[in-house]
Amino acid sequence: MMKKQVFFFAMFGAMLFLGLHCASAAETFDSTAAEEEGYWYSRYNMGTLAMISGMGETFMPDMGSIMQAMKMVDADLDPSQISPDYGDGNHPMPPNNPALLQAVYKSGDPHYTMAINVSDFMTQRWDPTTFDMNLTGLSQGYLMIKEVEWAKQFHVDDHFGTPEDDFGAQGRFTGMIILMEAKMQADYFLKNRDNFDLSNGGDCVMLLALSDLGETLEMNQMPHSETNRYQDLNSSGMILGAADALFDDIKDDELESLKEMSIAIQSLVWYAASTKDTEKRGKALLKIGELSDKLRTMEPENAADRAYLIRGLIDAKRVSDANAETEGLKVLISEFYNDFNGTTGIFDSQSTYTIDDVAAITGALNAIKIFESSETEVTMNEGIFSQFFETVVNKAGLQQSAPPVDVQKEPFEFEGVPEIYFRYPGMSYPPMAGGEFGIAPVFAASVSYENGEWTVADRTFDSAGSMHAANEMIWLHYDEVNGFPSVNV
Repeated sequence: MMKKQVFFFAMFGAMLFLGLHCASAAETFDSTAAEEEGYWYSRYNMGTLAMISGMGETFMPDMGSIMQAMKMVDADLDPSQISPDYGDGNHPMPPNNPALLQAVYKSGDPHYTMAINVSDFMTQRWDPTTFDMNLTGLSQGYLMIKEVEWAKQFHVDDHFGTPEDDFGAQGRFTGMIILMEAKMQADYFLKNRDNFDLSNGGDCVMLLALSDLGETLEMNQMPHSETNRYQDLNSSGMILGAADALFDDIKDDELESLKEMSIAIQSLVWYAASTKDTEKRGKALLKIGELSDKLRTMEPENAADRAYLIRGLIDAKRVSDANAETEGLKVLISEFYNDFNGTTGIFDSQSTYTIDDVAAITGALNAIKIFESSETEVTMNEGIFSQFFETVVNKAGLQQSAPPVDVQKEPFEFEGVPEIYFRYPGMSYPPMAGGEFGIAPVFAASVSYENGEWTVADRTFDSAGSMHAANEMIWLHYDEVNGFPSVNV
């Protein structure tokens, strides 16, 4: 313990001198705090998996590609003269010893194996002997989606600036790198598809991932920018073509489980929004209608099931004539709300929550708020969401640690912002989160509530569930990153 404490204060003691405060009771936890924490927990989890953990098949881009990415995000970059005083004083810097992934493994233990140095990613690797090295469509696809969606966030000009600005260069550069990873992961999947387990909805998640990536690479400008630094028409054409081929392969599959049907509807919406083949788009919309008809006959067993059911029906209703009769959906939403217990902060029908369950519940509450709520109902929705998030993600320990506010961020992102937006009060810093050297700032696999007490049932990092949740959490900010694409018929 003494060695860990000495290291902790050596690493983070300086925050006291930077004027950074500890969250106090005055910092109210409400739906805004939950949404902001979701934003940052999403970023911690994605960055740790995709660039630090080493939990997958790694690759290293050539230096030419790295330098090109740096130049694209920083207008006054001169690699021979970079210093804090050169140009506008804000330049991107590649991290030390990253572990970029072209394929992601299914799961692993997120405990650190040595005293960490926040500036050296090698010291933050996870123990490879703990990795489940199976390749799944769920893990690969959800990570790809997460990278593309965060790349979109890093391209919001009002948030991270433009190459001409004197702030945000590191975020813009990170967007370039994770988009590069997503392209490598698409290529790896297409070349090694037979090595992937595509069951349990993995084929559909890969369809969504290819659709999202292909469309992003094609656009002339991003939704909140006048440019698109990611545009790559050659890769876009190949990836969208691969999505068309995958759709042909899976469009006639018979799905039996409620969860798979919901995932399939969500994926088919993204595919229909991106494909250039009008005939295939029509078939995708017909399939959405068929699945929504089947979905309405399903009986949910708990809150997570009901969340998948609601999310699938809302997505179907948004893009087609399917489920045009809304009374059944209103009943489901009412049952969902009535299942929530304001005393325990969770749903009565469920006492154990996997990170995938949290993803589904977060996504359903978000979809209800955007598409199915009056002003009064939005207030109720936000109350349930904030209490559930605070209880399960924070108090129960599903998010296992969080860094100080000045770590993994640029100054413009945290100056003058309440600390509660970045980490919940009392949440452990990574070096102090457990074990000899600590635990990475990532989600656990599951938590359980019994006899009035919470326990972290499984500290394993589940790639698919964690990236699924990270996606639903960034889509809480749908005004900047929209997780509900429309379909032009």
